[in-house]
Amino acid sequence: MNRIWQTAALGTLLLVPMAMGQSVNPDELARHWAPVIHQGAASAQDFLTRVDYDGDWIGNNNWENFPQGDLSAYVYYSVVETETHFFIFFSLFHPRDYEPFCLPFLCHENDLESLQLVVLKDGSPFGRLQAMETLAHSHIYLQAADPRVGDGFLRVSGRVIWEEGRPVVYVETYGHGIWGHELEFEAGEVVYRVGEEAEVPEGISDPNVSFRLLPIYETLWPRRDQVGEGKLFDRPFDYRGRTLPASFDGDDFGADRANAPWGYAQETGERLSQGDWFLDPARALAYHARFPAPFSQTYLFNPYLADLDLFPAQ
Repeated sequence: MNRIWQTAALGTLLLVPMAMGQSVNPDELARHWAPVIHQGAASAQDFLTRVDYDGDWIGNNNWENFPQGDLSAYVYYSVVETETHFFIFFSLFHPRDYEPFCLPFLCHENDLESLQLVVLKDGSPFGRLQAMETLAHSHIYLQAADPRVGDGFLRVSGRVIWEEGRPVVYVETYGHGIWGHELEFEAGEVVYRVGEEAEVPEGISDPNVSFRLLPIYETLWPRRDQVGEGKLFDRPFDYRGRTLPASFDGDDFGADRANAPWGYAQETGERLSQGDWFLDPARALAYHARFPAPFSQTYLFNPYLADLDLFPAQ
């Protein structure tokens, strides 16, 4: 049997083998596993939004254009599939990484922190969560949902916290690092949950705000060639012989300091390369953690490596 995956924005159809009885599409999978997000908030600068919140795809005017623009809540996502697992990547965007008093290298324009879920295809409609990794600034942290998941290059730092059947993450005020454990927020707290509407919080304390999901493959990835001053991305790097931008273009309080989803260089150790956490997640997670069998690194669906002519992963 086969499954057809459609990417509406690019107008393409991907035909991939069906594995272990799974029949869910990536949008449904991402929506099912979308986390509950507890966001610390001292001002509207901590509200989740989209990269083009100000109506354009220019990276180095996002600091200046704030707070004009639409601060409705969005979360970016990606789904990649192997023979045994789904890897679901979520990215949270803020126009500013800031502090109460901004100085060079304390703040920067644009901020994209991310997390990744590892879901075992167990024959149920949406699989079973085994692990979650969260990014907080310069490190990735591993949390286990399955007690059989053990230390690899990363140590298991804790267990996944659940709320309403969903994993929970806690996002710092100001710097927006993502954690799998509770944080003490200095001011207010906004709680975001996936929904049909992209809502704007009523203030820095709002217990129920709905966010909408946006596919990375249809929004940010098609714009990966928009690189340079005054464009969306900057800081090109080499990924297995292909050139990709590592960061969003940004000027305020330091140049180009916010990562693109495929630009992370954290926790690469001796085996991984910059970009692997997003582009080759099976390889990255097999290095970061120890999973019980089965754990296949053979991809059935990875449109990013396919677009780079690197599918299957080399």
